[in-house]
Amino acid sequence: MTTTLNVPLPKEVVSLDAGGEVAKRPRKKFSTNSIVPRLAGYALLAFVLWLMGSTLLVPVLSKRATRAVLETPVTLVTTPVSGVITNLAVHPLDEVEPGALVAKVQNPTLNRDVLTTLSTQRLGLQSQVSQLTNQLASDSSELGFIDQQVRLYRKASIDQTSDALQVARRQREVAETAVWEHEMKVRQASALLDAGAVSQQVLDAAQAQLSTSRATAAVADQEYNGLGKSLANASRGAVVSSGGAGAFQALVSRRETLAASVGRSRHDLDALNKQLSQVVALEDEERRRVDKLSAYEVKATQGGQVSTVLISQGAFVPEGATLARMADCSRIQVVAVFPPRLAERLNVGSRLDVAVDGTDAVHPARVMKLLPLASEDVQSNYSVPFPYAEQGSVFAVAQLERKASAQPADRDLCTPGKVVTADLSRDGSAAMPFKEISWTLRFGRALAARLAHWQS
Repeated sequence: MTTTLNVPLPKEVVSLDAGGEVAKRPRKKFSTNSIVPRLAGYALLAFVLWLMGSTLLVPVLSKRATRAVLETPVTLVTTPVSGVITNLAVHPLDEVEPGALVAKVQNPTLNRDVLTTLSTQRLGLQSQVSQLTNQLASDSSELGFIDQQVRLYRKASIDQTSDALQVARRQREVAETAVWEHEMKVRQASALLDAGAVSQQVLDAAQAQLSTSRATAAVADQEYNGLGKSLANASRGAVVSSGGAGAFQALVSRRETLAASVGRSRHDLDALNKQLSQVVALEDEERRRVDKLSAYEVKATQGGQVSTVLISQGAFVPEGATLARMADCSRIQVVAVFPPRLAERLNVGSRLDVAVDGTDAVHPARVMKLLPLASEDVQSNYSVPFPYAEQGSVFAVAQLERKASAQPADRDLCTPGKVVTADLSRDGSAAMPFKEISWTLRFGRALAARLAHWQS
């Protein structure tokens, strides 16, 4: 079966005849059946050119990352104690300030041995202090009574000695007067004896009386001097009364014993009170620690937005368990995957233009680091996993340059994992290599020529 292609020819065709003259032939009429194939060819050519541009030229000219997601540094909120969650104060997407309550952990099985030991020591010391205080009060009361009795005995001794001294003084004066009188009698008797008025016996009798009075005066003087010394001793606290000396010495001995006991009791009481105050301080500190750990309040050390809550209220959590993950919205970053052809144009400090779907705003960002590979350790520091990257691609981690007062539209940026577009800014990249452009143009011209030849 032979297919005839009707190609429109011009109405007149100029040709040469045998004689060399120009002969005009009438043009064939234009056929409408040829329009459809021609239009189909043009459409196919346009489609091929568009496909070539979108698949070859556009990727070469484009400076956009193949994939880009929003990231934020992640903060893990953990519990240092094990127990049951009695109060969960945060929920996903909640804004949390530093120091805000995240959860309360009740631990009924907390070890309280130290608190029990300190409480027992405190009770024992309080009992000893009470007993020693009572003993000190009793000894002090008895010591006061005995001291009063000693003062009474001393006063009575002084008064008695003073009275005896007065009597002895009068007796001495009487004895001295008697000596003087007998001396006068001896002189008179001696004078009368010389005059022959009296005998020798009268003089001897007068001298005997003088000797007796002198002896009596000496005894009185000795007694007076002894009582003076006794009064001086009584003034210094001694008891010279012969009848009360034994009782007084017993009181003095008892007073000394009680004074020593009171001194020891006060010293021991001061030591016990000091030890008791230390034990009470330790017990209070331990009780606060136990109360805090038994109903521990887990608080956020940093501010941010709660991205994930990993536990529920009423659940049991072990020590060190992660309760929630928070995103630090003050440090929003972009993780973009750039193809190998753009990797050599990226540097730390390069600028990216980040656009979020649904908004017209373009947010500038600066590349902080470049990663050929993203290990799990690196990705664990971020809220969501890094996007997939082909072999040879490079991860660019860029920090958004946001103003101090974020606009309401900028708050949508604190959504880790949200897909965005990231383009290498003009001032942050070099011009496209000329060999890539020339190769693309040559390939396009060759393809267009083949299509035109096939259509003809």
